[in-house]
Amino acid sequence: MDQLKRTAMTSRERILAAGRGLPVDRLPVFYWLNPHACCKLMAEYQPYNNRFWNTTARFLWNRFHTNGEQNAPYLWRLAPLLLDGFAFATIAEYAYQMGSDFAVFYHSTPFRFARLALENGHIVMRDLYGARRSIGSGIYADNIDPPIKALADLKGYKFPDMRDDSRYDYIRKMRRKYPDKGLAASVFGAFDIPQETLFGTERFLTMLVDYPDEMQAFLKRWTDNEIEVVRRSVKAGADIMFIGDDYGYNHRTFLSPRMWKKMIYPHLKRLIDETHAAGALALLHSCGYQMTLLDAYVEAGLDMLQAFQPLAGNDFAAAYATYGDKLTFITGIDTQRGESMTPQEFRDDIRQAYAIGRQKQGFVLGMTHMLQHTMPMDNVHAIFDSITIIHAGVFEN
Repeated sequence: MDQLKRTAMTSRERILAAGRGLPVDRLPVFYWLNPHACCKLMAEYQPYNNRFWNTTARFLWNRFHTNGEQNAPYLWRLAPLLLDGFAFATIAEYAYQMGSDFAVFYHSTPFRFARLALENGHIVMRDLYGARRSIGSGIYADNIDPPIKALADLKGYKFPDMRDDSRYDYIRKMRRKYPDKGLAASVFGAFDIPQETLFGTERFLTMLVDYPDEMQAFLKRWTDNEIEVVRRSVKAGADIMFIGDDYGYNHRTFLSPRMWKKMIYPHLKRLIDETHAAGALALLHSCGYQMTLLDAYVEAGLDMLQAFQPLAGNDFAAAYATYGDKLTFITGIDTQRGESMTPQEFRDDIRQAYAIGRQKQGFVLGMTHMLQHTMPMDNVHAIFDSITIIHAGVFEN
């Protein structure tokens, strides 16, 4: 017992050790929830320990669920996103409550709206980077008016001022409130958010090909601005910078590896280097196919990679055998394929990922994307029951 006490780690110590490929006292875990799923879990799985926001979440889930979820009227599809906008720490804090060793706080996400307006009966949100967004047929705010439409817009575009230190007060607050938890702050790479938010995907990809020099200069400005986020977030108390930059889709990357290495890699490398210089770990969240980029991630000095989705064609066993002593993988709770599995199939799938990951030090059992409200409740139980069993050491022999 005394030996266990001496070797026990806090969540913060555990995730930082795992990110460095060092031994840990038990398997670290990472839970990642979208607003609608968070409301569902508070209503049907485990209440949140803040009575006001728990009551609000239960009310929003009831309205969304009883009105047909994806087919619900506009207001009830939108409302959980407003919860995320007004109480953005709630979802991350709930992940802590559920046992996640670290959580991600999105102070600068473009989907956090800067102002609202009512247009033709729909709420239109102006996001941080100037794009106009509105709920379409689903539950997310689609970009209906990106701010960059032509080459001339590149030079005149004004980035949000990330030097305002008050933007990072929430990190200081969370650091004081959760001194023993891992705290990740969001920052955005030079591909996914620029193309989705500032340009639109087709325009962005076309301009990369037609105007490579001008686009490189613009993406350098983007990265300069995001480096301010890195420096100030770490100074405020972040342990990890969560670099959001989706590079792939199923079995393919959006850009060829050669073009990605030329146009995007230098900006990722700068973010990683600045994160390390500030004293934090660099975690890349990148959806889709990743296998052809793993050498570059190691070369850039990346500490952790999430989400490594099996559905996209990523082979965890093969990648981990080659890179598991150089890169920490955060994966194994397949929130995409898991929706169509039986609870037992899902438990077996999580256990299989754990069996692979426990062979080396660089592994965090984490959700492969945000848990969605469409995950069956029996499978939600399968996730958390599996973690309980793993932490109890049942699978160790």
